[in-house]
Amino acid sequence: MESRLPVGQFAEYLEAPSRERIWFAIVATVGAVEALDNALPTVGFAILYMPIICGAAWSLGSREAYFVAMLVAFLTVMPGLSSDSPEVPEILAFRVAVRVVTFLSLVRTITGFRRSYDREQFHAHRDLMTGMLNKAVFQRRCAMAIQDAAHTGQTLLLAILDLDDFKDVNNSQGHQAGDEVLTTFAEGMSAIMRREDLIGRIGGDEFSLLVRVPSTAEGQSFAHDIHARLSAVLAASRYPVTCSMGALLIPAHVHRDATRLMHEADQAMYRAKRAGKGAIVVDRVRDANMPIIGHAAAQRREGLV
Repeated sequence: MESRLPVGQFAEYLEAPSRERIWFAIVATVGAVEALDNALPTVGFAILYMPIICGAAWSLGSREAYFVAMLVAFLTVMPGLSSDSPEVPEILAFRVAVRVVTFLSLVRTITGFRRSYDREQFHAHRDLMTGMLNKAVFQRRCAMAIQDAAHTGQTLLLAILDLDDFKDVNNSQGHQAGDEVLTTFAEGMSAIMRREDLIGRIGGDEFSLLVRVPSTAEGQSFAHDIHARLSAVLAASRYPVTCSMGALLIPAHVHRDATRLMHEADQAMYRAKRAGKGAIVVDRVRDANMPIIGHAAAQRREGLV
């Protein structure tokens, strides 16, 4: 969820560290609490284990959190075993049982909250019909990815795709047919693109993607390949719809403004539509002063396959 409330911000903070860092933090914190609890058993430092269990359940998942909970449950009774007057075994077993039940119930509660959070976050981020990122989330993640790529010197390919004659299908065949075209195209696009690529639905029949490519030359070939494969997906569907695509190659060394780049990719797409149905235009960002040069003329889909 895109919450700016403290709870939402804290949830996002827990998402930031890697699993390795989370495990390191848990082990270090458990060790510190265990040391304090052994040194001062009458103070009751054991209650500090509960936030640790909550953090493990939220960040690592149920299996790992159950392991942490069981470990902590036994650690909380260690001071009783090492004291000069050890507890009666029956009382000690009862204490262990109470802590195991308490900590496992806590894990179950937090993991349940996490599933609900993930479900709501998924729906908040996704277009309900196609399952792709919605416009707002795509644009935000696109801006972040563009900034990251600028720091790492990575070349990017940003593309906008529009379905030709989609309105005609809606008007002649009905909205159910239009919905089928959209879902078929989205499924084909999701199958073609890689897991790390960004894909989203940014309008009624407009889609966008952002991918990392090794170079501008390979990015140009990649753009044509994507267009050809998506055109084949549409050609195999029940309705006569083609795809116009405007692609923008973003070299590693140029200034990057996400809003401006999205606009330029959109303009390339409109030039592709004016060139004819099923066309593609691939442009290249040159530098901050000369933002766009025509890197490839619009080409018919038949000439690309």
